[in-house]
Amino acid sequence: PPAGVGKVTRMLRRRLVLSSTALAATAILTACSGAGEEPAKAPHEVISIAQEKLASAKCVHISLSTQELPPGQNGVAEAVGSGEFSTTEPKFQGTVQGRVKDVTANLEMIGIGDKAWWKLFTPDFTVADLADVGAPNPASFFHPVTGLPGLLGQATDVTAGKETRVGRDVVTTYSGKLPGKVIKDLLFLGDGTKPFDITFGITKDGELRQAVTTGEFFTGTTSTYTLLITDYGKAVTITAPL
Repeated sequence: PPAGVGKVTRMLRRRLVLSSTALAATAILTACSGAGEEPAKAPHEVISIAQEKLASAKCVHISLSTQELPPGQNGVAEAVGSGEFSTTEPKFQGTVQGRVKDVTANLEMIGIGDKAWWKLFTPDFTVADLADVGAPNPASFFHPVTGLPGLLGQATDVTAGKETRVGRDVVTTYSGKLPGKVIKDLLFLGDGTKPFDITFGITKDGELRQAVTTGEFFTGTTSTYTLLITDYGKAVTITAPL
């Protein structure tokens, strides 16, 4: 080809090589910088979102358990059931395994507002005198402000941890402190002054899946309660038995 044409061809090739190199460098820099990805949320933002999702879930299923119920103490070893959030009439229905006045029992329980019923060594539900045994009404767990969502809302010094698996879900852990008064008011446990350690497991969708709380629930003894929360929004029907 004529010398002029060859020169132009070489220039075009050179420009193509330079352009390709620039594009490759840009792609590498973009990938390394994480451009285009959403910035990671601060722990307090994640906690706030999880609190709002839980409080507005309408209904959820819970499982609360401990392996460390000290001898001679009244308390719940396990509670499994469903609840409905409400500021005026929260509800719970499920089964509770615990110790009442040195008697260990498995019982069915229903709580609606400030009323409760149980099957305690009886074939039918009877009115539960929870004040007599120093136990909370499980319906109170389902108040959107002072119930379970309050565990999130009143946690302090929260820091992000690692990813782990809870059942089928991958969660990110967030650890912090809970004032003793929160546990005293909600579970009727602890002396109301000593803080508790709590670790939340929160899904990428912002649902609180697990809360592990450790502290002096019973005088002189450190125990751990594990709470699992599933079935967000799954409707349940809970009615008074009497």
